[in-house]
Amino acid sequence: MSLIFIVGQHRTGSTLLKNILDANSEVVMAFDEMNLFEPLRRNTFDRFFDKSNGVSSEEIIDLIDKKKIYGTFWKEFRQSGIKLDELKEVLDQDTSELHSSNVIKSILGLLRKKNNAKIPGIKYPVHFRRLDYLFEHWPDAKVIFLTRNPKAIVASKLNDKATQERKGKSFLHKFLVHYFTVLYFSIEYIFSIRTYFRYASNLKLMTYDQLVLNTDETIKGLCRWCNLEFEDTMLEVTGKSSSHNSISKKGLHTQSIDKYKSVLNSFDSFLISLLTYRYYTKIKNELGSNF
Repeated sequence: MSLIFIVGQHRTGSTLLKNILDANSEVVMAFDEMNLFEPLRRNTFDRFFDKSNGVSSEEIIDLIDKKKIYGTFWKEFRQSGIKLDELKEVLDQDTSELHSSNVIKSILGLLRKKNNAKIPGIKYPVHFRRLDYLFEHWPDAKVIFLTRNPKAIVASKLNDKATQERKGKSFLHKFLVHYFTVLYFSIEYIFSIRTYFRYASNLKLMTYDQLVLNTDETIKGLCRWCNLEFEDTMLEVTGKSSSHNSISKKGLHTQSIDKYKSVLNSFDSFLISLLTYRYYTKIKNELGSNF
């Protein structure tokens, strides 16, 4: 079974890319990320498999049914169109010890069958630091690595509703949350680029800028790499709400490319550059004129 995975740092255009791929008649993408190996979380899917005595299919179904697993995909599992008894039946047919990969394979197989698709896929099946997990279990998968200007990543996170609510609790919250976000996402950017170069030969590198500014050529190139036929519907993005899910006669709106300039103050911009300049320059050199 061929597979497509989208990995990289959050706020790099994953929803847009997932929607584009999902619009191809040969592809079905899971409706949201699965959040395996997510840092700072104790209830991601993989952590329930740490038990020495293993996990049964009944326990897995119970965890999903009671919404105990972190992430929208697991908490809103019924949106996938897969019934829990269907999943249990497939899991019970697996004679090997259940592992997180068995469950993911079963879900992807059911998604493909239900949607009569050739290739199933997931955006962010794992945190980018655990790409080894993907290549261990799916060595032939098509893995797309998304990235973006680190200033735009930080600005996007600072501008989201959850961050704004945390900052609004008090003046102290405003200061602490703001600079925790700036530092955390800048450092995560560094790790993401390091990870990319560790696995570069097995990844398709793409940027948010390419998707928005050079949509047609970028999507056609992606289709060739994924062995898919390009379809015009891929330019008519649908699916989960995204800041760039509307099409105009001139193509995707491009305002967000430089939006960070109005969100970040001069000190924020300097600090992000100080931390990430080396890695941002390295990835720009990798992309050359395609950045």
